[in-house]
Amino acid sequence: MRFPTISGASVAIGLAALAGAAVGGLVLAYPLTSLWGPAADTAQAPAELADFPFETADGKSISLKDFQGRAVLLNIWATWCPPCRKEMPSLDRLQSMRGGDDFEVVALSIDKAGVEKVKPFYDEIGIGLLKVYLDKPGASMQALRIVGLPTTLLIGEDGRELARWAGPREWDEPDTVAEIDALLKISRED
Repeated sequence: MRFPTISGASVAIGLAALAGAAVGGLVLAYPLTSLWGPAADTAQAPAELADFPFETADGKSISLKDFQGRAVLLNIWATWCPPCRKEMPSLDRLQSMRGGDDFEVVALSIDKAGVEKVKPFYDEIGIGLLKVYLDKPGASMQALRIVGLPTTLLIGEDGRELARWAGPREWDEPDTVAEIDALLKISRED
């Protein structure tokens, strides 16, 4: 049996194609927000959000409907997610800046170990203002059509989604706070 001869040029072209496919796959797998910074997705925001149950640190069952009348920045995260861990202090600072009767940052953990995992993490990094909210079964992921962590939704006082960001952010940066304020102002004028 005779094997065909492969030229050096053919090998080079094959390797270049393989490298291109690998890089293309990485670009698809790696969020572009990490290259240019995340932008809010407001064009495809649904009119109303699906409701799903989650828990407080003391085991009380609540849902997004319990926040009606307040604007909410809902952050879906987990302790095992490095970008989630990195952005948590900025979420706590945003709660310090804007939290009150009309706005709350809701950091909803999908950790299956629940409060036993989240509370020590909060203590470790000095989270002092964010409340512990738990979604141990991960119902939020399907209900809100979330495919990656962290994902953050801005929810208006009427319970409707105003914007969504995939990937981490520094939530207390002036540009980010201004973007949130502008989106909330527009929703209040509608």
